Order: sequence, then C-alpha cells, then structure tokens
Amino acid sequence: MSAALFRIIGWSYLPDFATTQALRVIHQTSSSIFHWPPPDPRTPAYAIHYRLTFAAVVLCYLTYNFLDASGSITNNFYELLGVYPNSSDATLKTAFRGFARKYHPDRVGPSGEALFIEVRDAFEALKDPVVRFAYDRFGPDVLKWKECTTMREYLRRGLLSSSLYHIMTGAGLILFSAIGKPSPIAAWRYLLFLCLFASELYLLLAPSPSALPPSPFVDAAASHATILDVVFPKRIVYQHVLLLHQVFFFLSVALSRVAPVLFPSLMRGDPIMDQQIVRAMAERLGVLAKTTEREFSIMLDTELLAIHETPMVTFELSTLSRPREMLKSDTMHALTVEMEDVVVEHKLKSEVGPVKTAWDFAVDKEMRKRVQACDDGCRRA
Repeated sequence: MSAALFRIIGWSYLPDFATTQALRVIHQTSSSIFHWPPPDPRTPAYAIHYRLTFAAVVLCYLTYNFLDASGSITNNFYELLGVYPNSSDATLKTAFRGFARKYHPDRVGPSGEALFIEVRDAFEALKDPVVRFAYDRFGPDVLKWKECTTMREYLRRGLLSSSLYHIMTGAGLILFSAIGKPSPIAAWRYLLFLCLFASELYLLLAPSPSALPPSPFVDAAASHATILDVVFPKRIVYQHVLLLHQVFFFLSVALSRVAPVLFPSLMRGDPIMDQQIVRAMAERLGVLAKTTEREFSIMLDTELLAIHETPMVTFELSTLSRPREMLKSDTMHALTVEMEDVVVEHKLKSEVGPVKTAWDFAVDKEMRKRVQACDDGCRRA
C-alpha cells in the first residue's frame, strides 16, 4: 500500500518538475552551443518544447517503473533452482540435489533453513503434474489449497481468486468516472482495463509451459511464447500476471497525466460536437440576419411612403422588386433631402458631445413648453 501511494505521489509531481528542469537545461545548451535563443514561455513554440520534453520524461519514468516492478517480483521455484519452467522431472530432481548440497542448513547454518524448507516443500508438491499446472498459473498459494485435487478444481479456485482484483479495479474505475469530471480519458482507461483482462485470461487458459503429460482437461497443445516469455524466460504465468497488474496501474496514472499536456485540444471538448454547435449557431445567425434585413426594408419603405403620402401599402411595396423606380424625379429630390435630414438627426442623437447636449436641451425645452401649453388650456376649459 505504501509503495502504491509513493508511486501516485511520484506521478503527480515528478514529471512536471523533471520536465521544467530538463527543458531549462535543453534551452541553455542550445543557446550556448547553437546560439538559439529560448522561446518565451507564453509562445506556442515553448508549449511545443514543453510537450515533447514532457513526453520524453514520462517515457523514461515509465521505463524506470517497469524495470523496478519487474525486479520487485519474488523468484519462483524454477528460478531458485536455476532451471527453465519447461524442464522435465529428471532435470528438476538434479537441480534440487544441487540446491540441497549448496543451501542445506547443515552447510549454511540456521539462516538458510527457511529458504531450504520452502524449496523442498515446493519440490515435493510439484512432483504432482496437477499441482505443477496450478502453480505455474496461480503461484505458491496453490500449495495451501488442500481441498483441490483436479485441474478443474484448481483452475476454478484460481479464477475466482483472480476475479476479485478485476472486480475491485472495475468498481474503482466506475467510481472515479462518476465523481470526476467527464473526460475522454475515461474511455481509454476502460479500454486499457479490458486489454489487461483479456491478456490475463489468455495467460491463465493457455497451455502450460511445463512439460506435462496429456490430460483429459488440458489438450496436448504446444505452448505459444508471448513477449513476456521472451523477455523473462525463467518466469511463469503468475509472475507475468503480477507484472501486468503493475503495468496497468502505471499506464492508467500516466494516461491521466500525459493526455492533458500532450493533447490539450482533446481535453477541451469533442471537436465534432464543437463543429456542430458552431454550424447550428451560424445557421441561426443567418436566418436572423435575413429576417432583420427584411423587416428593416419594410420599415424604411413604410416611413418613406408616409412622408410623401404615396398611396401604396407596405405589404405591396415590400413585394415589389424595384419600388423606388416608380417615384418621379422631384420626389427623388425630396427624398434625398429628407434622408440627409434623417442622417443628421440620427448623428446628433447618437454621438456624445456639445452638439448632442444642445440637442437634448432644446428637445427638453420644447417638451416643457408643450406641457405648459396643455396645462393652460386645461385651466381655461
């Protein structure tokens, strides 16, 4: 538990700190050797440099975690004897005799008694092909499963024990997605979890690497070596499964840390949804602009007709393609003068300054005169 907590803290702070320091060294080196000035931290060039450096730091840290996790797994029975998992029973007996001569308590003293007893008990148990089949897949815990006697029973018990890890991990992913903010990273976490489950299931159900005789439960099929068998030839399935669990943890945390830095646009939202929203808003703005233009044209034609007392209704005028061509030349002159007055009046009303102040004062004075005249008329009545 403490190791997992330490790794979470390391993934939370170490990549950012290491990236900042590494990027500073890179910029200083490039500036002193190639005379390239470092970019400003607020520029896109600096952001690209930071992302590339961050990716390199995370890759190195992932490699370190992988090597540390692979080295922390305890040795299996075959590694203690110095043989390969597909060794025959005769090879195991020869290796055990050599181990006993070297590590017997009479030779090494009481300090080596525990290790000798552990290897001796494992050797005695693994003489049985069924126990050896279960040991390769589920580790030394199978030596305590005294109630299991057949391969079916060992496999059923081992799968039930392994399912507890996947149930707890799946529940944790669901809880983390429920309490956290919606993010596209969640889908990748679930995909990574499914890959882990499929890989572990394949390793557990694949033919054993041990040289077992044919049985009614396991077909006498040749074992296909995986990449883990190539990298760790003396390790067996249960060790590969433990390593996969740790790799899943590293990749899950790294995914949460790397994605916001390397793919910031992905974290802001779905590009497809953003395009749909922009397209919908553009269509609504287009419709609104057309409606506004039509209404403005109708209001302008109505005002012009009201000024010159032209006997044409607004609806009919708005449906004509060229209504202004029907006006006479003197009417056009009057309209021009009237439009100039409208523009001047609009500018006087809208622009701030001494002219607008005088205009407001004159309008207010005229309104008071009219109100006073109305009040005088009401008193005489």
